[in-house]
Amino acid sequence: MFKTHLVNRYNVYKGGKQLIGVAGELTLPEVTNLTDTMEGAGTGGNMDIPVIGLLDDMEMQIGFMSLCEDIFSIMDPTEATDLTMNGALQGTNAGSGAVQYRNVSISVRGILKQFSPGTMKSGGRMDSSVTLGLSYYKIVLGSKTMLEIDRLNGVYIINGKDVLKEVRDMC
Repeated sequence: MFKTHLVNRYNVYKGGKQLIGVAGELTLPEVTNLTDTMEGAGTGGNMDIPVIGLLDDMEMQIGFMSLCEDIFSIMDPTEATDLTMNGALQGTNAGSGAVQYRNVSISVRGILKQFSPGTMKSGGRMDSSVTLGLSYYKIVLGSKTMLEIDRLNGVYIINGKDVLKEVRDMC
């Protein structure tokens, strides 16, 4: 069994082209289910239950060391930007103790929500950033889709299981 410890390294791509100048750390989008409160006889009070497939806003901030052409290539608010982060997870084989690697691929699609040009300081990084509002989010570990959310097409896959297939077939 593979026990993951860390991200050995990763790259960020737009349309197959590596983005240069991306900062060393990205915070991946959170997934928060919308809920409704169930209350009444037999519930023992109020209970928030998730509405499957309905999510709160997902966003991702992409940090750059400084202003560069790549940052402006993902800023057109009339076009969705597709980004892929491919990386190598480093871990340990639980049986042998040997170091092993597993690929991780994270894909997002979104439209510009915010641009921050950063700061200017002699000899320092600018820490510019772009924030995308996401309509698509996918995480693949090895060759298995662990999470896929396509908000515009009603797709919600968790651990390889399409939890909205039945709902899509009804609608």
